[in-house]
Amino acid sequence: MRTILITGASRGIGAATALALAGPDTRLTLAARDRTALEAVARQATAAGAQCLVVPCDVTDPAQVAPTVAQAAGEGTLDVVVHSVGGALVAPLADIELPAWEEHMRTQLTSLFLVAKATTARMDRGSLFINIASVAARQAFPGWSAYVAAKHGALGFMAAIREELRPRGIRVCSILPAATDTAIWDAIPGDWSRTNMLQPGDVAAVIAALVALPPYATVEDLTIGHVAGRL
Repeated sequence: MRTILITGASRGIGAATALALAGPDTRLTLAARDRTALEAVARQATAAGAQCLVVPCDVTDPAQVAPTVAQAAGEGTLDVVVHSVGGALVAPLADIELPAWEEHMRTQLTSLFLVAKATTARMDRGSLFINIASVAARQAFPGWSAYVAAKHGALGFMAAIREELRPRGIRVCSILPAATDTAIWDAIPGDWSRTNMLQPGDVAAVIAALVALPPYATVEDLTIGHVAGRL
């Protein structure tokens, strides 16, 4: 039985990943704040043969992350963890206020720290920790300074813990998708061509391929783009 925890599993890439990994001999724990949306994803995953546990969780709250991870691991360990958080603070530097900045960093970076710390303590040799980053982890876009800073930070954090965890045989991978057609774009000003975006299922398919690799094979950073190029 492969034991998998997916955060941000209620929508977007997280939900698509849950469905891509669902199947017999799979125990999925789906975590996010929206129980109703999680339960809808869980019904589809269960229909595909997976065992599903729905755990509402705010991944920025250590008091919620710890019990969520404990439930996901049960009496054993975690084989795969996929950390996927949405949201983007998009504004010129002059318009970003400190509370918004700090909230964004907590959502993007502190959640990654909390989830990585709690889950890797319950992972063994051959297990896989994946963070959904962004091409913004290596590129810069005007008006996206907070988002770019957070994604650059996440990429560096993942690189550092990869080296810490390598002796234990735990694989650490950052996925860097280009613009992906999720609800995040509903709240971002501008005229965005969704036809030139990836679909959540495209990213999920790549994650499923990584999960299917032998336990000694590691893909460390993986960029996924659209053939059309940048928006």
